[in-house]
Amino acid sequence: MSTEGLLDAEGLAQKLNVPTSWIREMSRRRTQDPLPCLRLGRYIRFEWGSPALEKWIAKRRKGTIQ
Repeated sequence: MSTEGLLDAEGLAQKLNVPTSWIREMSRRRTQDPLPCLRLGRYIRFEWGSPALEKWIAKRRKGTIQ
């Protein structure tokens, strides 16, 4: 896996045009359908373009998850 496509919460928020706080909330394990992420100790990274993230976004495009 290349680290070139890894984003922090701020980077993903910019790509999705949402607040960073929303990204952090949606990546918490207690969330019903959390954002797919890599947990590196206390750090969380998101793999831009990964199949898991694309699938998560596609669910919301279809309106199946609120």
